Amino acid sequence: MIQRLRTSLPWLFRAVGAFALLVAVLKGLPASTATGCVIGFLIGQEPLSDLWFLLTHRLYGGRLNCASYGRGRKLWSGSIAGVPVELGLRPTSGFLFPWGLRPVRAPRLRVWLASVALYGLHAGLGAWLATSCTGLPRGIGFGLLFTSVMYAVLSSSNPVDSLWAVFVMPFRPGSLKVDIWSSSAVEAERLLFLGRISEAHRKLDEGRPRLLTAAGIALAEGRYEEAQQLALEDLEHGGSPSTVCYLIGMSLIGHTDAGGLSPQVAAARLDPFLDRWGVHNPQLFPDFLPTVDLARFRNDPHTAVRVARRLSTAVDSPFRRATACCSLAAALIAAGRPDEARKALARAREECPELARIADVERLLEPKPAEL
Repeated sequence: MIQRLRTSLPWLFRAVGAFALLVAVLKGLPASTATGCVIGFLIGQEPLSDLWFLLTHRLYGGRLNCASYGRGRKLWSGSIAGVPVELGLRPTSGFLFPWGLRPVRAPRLRVWLASVALYGLHAGLGAWLATSCTGLPRGIGFGLLFTSVMYAVLSSSNPVDSLWAVFVMPFRPGSLKVDIWSSSAVEAERLLFLGRISEAHRKLDEGRPRLLTAAGIALAEGRYEEAQQLALEDLEHGGSPSTVCYLIGMSLIGHTDAGGLSPQVAAARLDPFLDRWGVHNPQLFPDFLPTVDLARFRNDPHTAVRVARRLSTAVDSPFRRATACCSLAAALIAAGRPDEARKALARAREECPELARIADVERLLEPKPAEL
């Protein structure tokens, strides 16, 4: 219930903000100030937070896996300061920064300083503009203040850059213990993200394993039941439901494509699990890949093809793109389009040649023995 409410909170904040702004305009708020409120709200979400994260992530031991912006067809990919960077055709609201927290000296102090500085940046800049300026700048200040409140509520339980880190973490000596990975585990996560599965496995063996990273590697290598178990263990330790549901969902799907489960059984297990954790709604999670294969299991391959084709070109990571290409190929096979399915599998192999699911989906192309 809490998780479902949290996914709706951004829309609730936007609706409340829009209503309050409309009332203020009707009561005489200058148009320039109202415009500034909208600009401040938009800037205060991803752009300002993204900039601050780029400037401070090394302070508390953060290690970027990659940075990506936009969706759809890739316009450019390269490396900046050793970090892979990808740009997509369709603009989005902010950058995507998958990252891990490495062991550093005094990590709790560093995280606390970074969190205080982030809220000081939002609230301080917003308060200064709102109280000392007029017109457009004053509106931007109000927008920043509103965004800081929304950001505080939405990230209230995050271990980094949250009010929890500011007010609760200093009084809990054991906090951050679960969130700090060994350096080799952080590197394993980065390599998995880039689709270099065997290298990721070797790195994971060198240090303390992180459950979700180990689950991702097990999924990539075709150890589907093990991936489910590791992901469920992480959920019990407070892991992110959306990430856990992705791993469990894709492991059920991979197990089905490999012949270990029937589509009906997989759908029966997957549907209530996604619904329980609030990631079943395609409006709130439009890029959640397990829902593609769930549509295929429900004999709706055309919907699966349409959504999977979009996700297969999303700027995210070679590992996830290859997985999406496999889902696209499976949906195309179900829709009776085997030639297009082979092309999708070829793309998956280019992105992540070691992905076990490629061979599982390829077997679906083999002619079935005639019934006697």
